[in-house]
Amino acid sequence: MAIAALTMAIQNGIVISFAVLYLPLIQEFGASRAEVAAVQSAVLFFGGFGGPVIGYALDRLGPRRLFQGGTLLAALGLVLAAQAESLSALVLTYGIVAGLGLSALGSQPNMVVAALWYPGARGKAIAVADLGTGLGAFLFVSLAQVIVTRYGWRGTLLLWAVLLVAVLIPANAFQRLPDPARSRARRNNEGEPGGSLDDRHWTLASAARAPAFRWLVAVRFFSAMAFPLMNVHMVAFAVGAGVPLVQAAAALGTVSLVSLAGRLLTGWLADRLGRAATLTLTYASAIVGIGNLGFLAWTGWPGWLVGYVLFYGLAQGSSGIVTAARAADVFAGKSFGAIYGWIVLATGPGEAIGAWAGGAIFDATGNYLWAFGFVVLVLLAGTAAIWRVRQPVRRST
Repeated sequence: MAIAALTMAIQNGIVISFAVLYLPLIQEFGASRAEVAAVQSAVLFFGGFGGPVIGYALDRLGPRRLFQGGTLLAALGLVLAAQAESLSALVLTYGIVAGLGLSALGSQPNMVVAALWYPGARGKAIAVADLGTGLGAFLFVSLAQVIVTRYGWRGTLLLWAVLLVAVLIPANAFQRLPDPARSRARRNNEGEPGGSLDDRHWTLASAARAPAFRWLVAVRFFSAMAFPLMNVHMVAFAVGAGVPLVQAAAALGTVSLVSLAGRLLTGWLADRLGRAATLTLTYASAIVGIGNLGFLAWTGWPGWLVGYVLFYGLAQGSSGIVTAARAADVFAGKSFGAIYGWIVLATGPGEAIGAWAGGAIFDATGNYLWAFGFVVLVLLAGTAAIWRVRQPVRRST
């Protein structure tokens, strides 16, 4: 799990630090916010679009070769992106090439690894591995602010490429999946709450016919629209509301720091209260946090950022933990990587829509509050969907 946490820390740190590059890119290319946000949308869309391929590769190649190959592809994309002279070139290099590479290092394959290693405590295992996501976001946002100020966005991308190769190539030489026989024995000894009917018999085709599969896809899609929109546009919103840039970037980084506690709490609650109840609580917390941004816009008092950081931060990362655990409850088995890869296929389009919609709604209305209202609606939709994920009924033979 330590290797998974390190991999996700660097991967998510690079992805979320785009929020710091966002305003410099607008200034350099003289483009609208929606046009520049489309660069990040490409990262998120093509990253999620690779979900089925990544799941298949994880089942066939194992995590070591998948993660090392993804590292090299992401580094290549970042090096090429640092030379880009147009937004279209940036979409191609940063969005598509680096996005596909980064997706191979993200939460999807790493959560599968954690879920398969610890079938008796999936929520906690996934949450511990996912701590890297929050820690990486906190460190990289602050680091990116310093590097961009001194070396510009191009130098920042080059540094990310070097970091990827220097750290993740050697670290993932030790990553592997558990032996299937040992995994079954551990599951029998520890017990597996909410386990699948017969994990040896799930195939991608049979899973796709189950209603639980489709509802899990819906949960991933709705949550994917919500959180990237906030992460990409929160700094720009806060600056527009009168908060200094350094303070706004620090707030985004602190959200990720608070999410460390939130991820652990989510994993603990998911194993005790259940997956749906836990996601309901965390999404309610996110909505309260977003409401604090509304008060910031209304009053101009920057202290409302504290409420946002606390309540929204506790919820960030919860959707990935809960849906991965619930998917493993139902579909764990030798084809789980491929099955979960198709579930998270919905993440790419959702994240792309969310990141783009924040800029598009602002361009149309001149106000981010309408975009934040959109986030509240999709969080409510995701809450409704998770309650529909039920264990398939065993058919008599």
